[in-house]
Amino acid sequence: MRPSRSLALALPGLAAAAFLHRYRRAVEERSASRCDIPALAGRVRIVPTNWGRLSYRFVLGADPGPPLLLVHGWGRSADSVWWRLLAHTRRTVVAVDLPGHGRSTLQTRFSFELAAEAVQMAIEDAGVVRPALVGHSMGGPIALTAVRRSTPHAFTGLIVVGSSAFWVRPRHQLKVAAAPYVLGPNSPVTMRRQRVEEMRDPDQARMIAWEYAVRPQRQIMEESAAELRRFDARAWTDFRLPPALWIVTSDDGVISPADQRASAALLQVPAVEVPFDHRLTTDAAPRVGEVIEAAVREWSAHPPYGIRARAQRPRALG
Repeated sequence: MRPSRSLALALPGLAAAAFLHRYRRAVEERSASRCDIPALAGRVRIVPTNWGRLSYRFVLGADPGPPLLLVHGWGRSADSVWWRLLAHTRRTVVAVDLPGHGRSTLQTRFSFELAAEAVQMAIEDAGVVRPALVGHSMGGPIALTAVRRSTPHAFTGLIVVGSSAFWVRPRHQLKVAAAPYVLGPNSPVTMRRQRVEEMRDPDQARMIAWEYAVRPQRQIMEESAAELRRFDARAWTDFRLPPALWIVTSDDGVISPADQRASAALLQVPAVEVPFDHRLTTDAAPRVGEVIEAAVREWSAHPPYGIRARAQRPRALG
């Protein structure tokens, strides 16, 4: 075999070996890198359950009006999605780590029914009465499921942010099916996205590293993605909503703004458009806070709501 042919055959293998070397080195650097955990308001509370451990952040606010119950989206946690919003509200807040996300553990398969159960458990444990339920991205379907499992009167209102009431369209199916592998922990795409974000905003590099570090394991991402691919509220005939608002992210590249608008129309919910992308809960927290505050203030004319005494306090973390 001629040397030139041998070299041509060897080049793909050498390129693959070089890529694997760079990838492993990047994983090691990422694992060793420091990241800042932000100093957040409130306390983390832990509740034992029959499926694992439920964690939620409780912030006692100065506003006596309806509390907020915050539900994060796919692949995230309560703190990594809502930490900036906490600085832009005076209301009492309960921010839930869904099962298998953040500090919550999970010893069974993830499902939206289980996630909705976790939301209800956090409400009961925190002692909040008729909170305003806010769900971002995947948190939208989970919030809708929580309302369906309960009654409309259990909530002061519902706010869905950057989400859809149906995820069964082919373009959603493809995106969601690929997401756990493309965007899973330590995937090349995930590490590249993190590096790009850190280069774009070097002053927040450690905070960005923290947001990526607290993402769930790939198995949880796969199971939650499977739930998303099946979700379709258009088939719900036994569904009644409390007062509600749909926040449409008009620059969203993850969930089509057209599908967001169609979801609001389907459920006969008024919609507010904001010119931000899917990360608006962190990148545009003041604007999100304004829209949420305006809606909840309007709904607060219909008590009761607030906080009741808790019979037993679980272990609290800083």
